[in-house]
Amino acid sequence: MCALTLMPALQAQQSAGEQEWYVTWGYNRSAYAESTVHMWGVNNAGTPFDVTLHDARASDMPERFQAKVYFHPGLFTIPQFNARFGKRIGENWWVSAGWDHMKYKLENQWVLADGFSSAHDFIDEAPETQQLVLDGDSLYWGPGFNLEHSDGMNFVRISAEHEHPIWESRNGQFAFRAFEAAGAGLVVCSSDFRWAGERVKNNQHISGLGVGVHVGLRARFHRRLFAQVTGQAGAVTLPWIRIQGATDAGAEQSIRFVEGAFAMGYLIGGSHRNDRRRCNSCPRW
Repeated sequence: MCALTLMPALQAQQSAGEQEWYVTWGYNRSAYAESTVHMWGVNNAGTPFDVTLHDARASDMPERFQAKVYFHPGLFTIPQFNARFGKRIGENWWVSAGWDHMKYKLENQWVLADGFSSAHDFIDEAPETQQLVLDGDSLYWGPGFNLEHSDGMNFVRISAEHEHPIWESRNGQFAFRAFEAAGAGLVVCSSDFRWAGERVKNNQHISGLGVGVHVGLRARFHRRLFAQVTGQAGAVTLPWIRIQGATDAGAEQSIRFVEGAFAMGYLIGGSHRNDRRRCNSCPRW
């Protein structure tokens, strides 16, 4: 009889746990390893180019803090942000989906290059018909030339997360938990490209795939609210970058990155039972 009495209560508790969710919103900074970038297309005179830059340096594009941007309902997605939505699937296990809105920009730099283009693209005095052939030659990627994923190198991924209790206050109101996660997904780029002074701003387009692992720390306070910091390492391969619209032009590259992020979150649903207080409103994660 005792076992039969306990079974419905245990099933109800398990069912409530299965309905726990969280949402997070935050901002990130990223750093990128050097990358080989292959670009092909036509210049403004219709002359083809096909150039590969080796070990090119790049940086992220953080938006300086301005209240009119970060707190404006129409502008707060301009900075480099992270957004996620997660669901508990077991004790200390979650599955989540969301995206990291990163930004990437090739720096002005001297770089070794292979390929060909019109000599006039790089040397104003050269005739348009003269071809420039590159074979490991030094090339300056600077004014008049640009490749940036500035409206987003959006890593849209699904992750599995596992968390570890570290500390919880006696009244159950405050807690610290560590977690690690691994995920994979699509990379959607909106690339701003300039070649020999001609600029093309491309619409968002599925440009490749990515994988990432991250670790972090969550601090819960005031029942359902929490803050978290994370560090992520990952890699993306982008074979389908658009640089001159939906044409035969394109670019490809593979990028390794590290990312640091801060986010605020909110827990939704679940019984959040706390045995010490016999309270149904105190979150357990």
